[in-house]
Amino acid sequence: MSDFSRRSFLGAAAAAAGAAAGAGAAEEPRPRVLLHGDGVSLSPAEYAALLARLAQAPGITPDEYGLGGSVAEHEAWFARLLGKERALFMPTGTLANHLALRALAGGRARVVVQEVSHVYNDAGDSAQALSGLSLVPLAPEQATFGRADVERVLARTATARVESRVAAVSIESPVRRLRGATFDQGEMRAVSALCREKGIRLHLDGARLFVASAYSGLAPADYAALFDTVYVSLWKCFGAPQGAVLAGPASVLEGLHHARRMFGGALWSFWPFAAVARHYAEGYVDRLRRAVAVSEDFLRAVAYAPAFTVERVAGGTNVFRLRARLADAEAFRRRLAARGVDLGPGTAGAEGVVFPVQVNETWNGTTGAALAEAFARAV
Repeated sequence: MSDFSRRSFLGAAAAAAGAAAGAGAAEEPRPRVLLHGDGVSLSPAEYAALLARLAQAPGITPDEYGLGGSVAEHEAWFARLLGKERALFMPTGTLANHLALRALAGGRARVVVQEVSHVYNDAGDSAQALSGLSLVPLAPEQATFGRADVERVLARTATARVESRVAAVSIESPVRRLRGATFDQGEMRAVSALCREKGIRLHLDGARLFVASAYSGLAPADYAALFDTVYVSLWKCFGAPQGAVLAGPASVLEGLHHARRMFGGALWSFWPFAAVARHYAEGYVDRLRRAVAVSEDFLRAVAYAPAFTVERVAGGTNVFRLRARLADAEAFRRRLAARGVDLGPGTAGAEGVVFPVQVNETWNGTTGAALAEAFARAV
């Protein structure tokens, strides 16, 4: 456990109660720590400065509509990282998921998905309307469906009066709608094995796949090996203002840039997003693992504080809720900000204010004890 004990937490809170309102200004400035978002959340000026520096590196050359130039090398680098033969940049994750399922379906219609998945809830029925796919949702309000669930769908499909086949299975993990809950790894392997047996292709919506790796210890390529294709977001964790990477076999991705353009997804230049995303992707899992250790120290320390309650989900990753009993939540946030800690807005309820909190690599700018002390002094 952190050396920030219950006694020191209460002592810090008592000291803060007798201090002047502006006392924090006399303290040494602390690094900026973001308690929201999956990444570093670069400002426009910070992004421009980083891009200008990266653009000076040897080999950075422009692409045309995502083809050629240094983008091709960046795609190859992401493909190796994910253990896949090819990779292709996409302007959005929504399009990456859609084109992957469209390609894997190969003209057939049925695709098994999670009921809580992004592709089922947050894409405006684009797979159905634009590609004629029929999404079969499983496991309402659950991160995981099992091999038995898929077998039931296959049995029902096989006995239908009109012949139809399940063409693909899509799994999202971690699941955004369930606060970062992950798909059970044992069931993921079992579903993958079933699909291999039946000749059904698999897609992984791994928008936050690298977050899952930091918590599980499994490399991104270990997850991706169970699937034909995998999508990873470039902006959620890797600092780019937009973009996604879709990786898989050359037989699936070959020529997919034509479909990308057909759907209006051919940006003139991908290199400004690809260069920054690769910069943050290199070593990301190791950096986030260190940040996770900081967060666990913080959560153990803050558990001693009567003002706070931590709420986590089973099988979760970097998202949790912090319930606080505060007289003035906005004043609390301002006092934290004065100590270099950026806590997002909360939602008031009968049992206090609930703050959604996310662990990201900016937590490496502090320690669990220092962050708990900042909370104590801001109460």
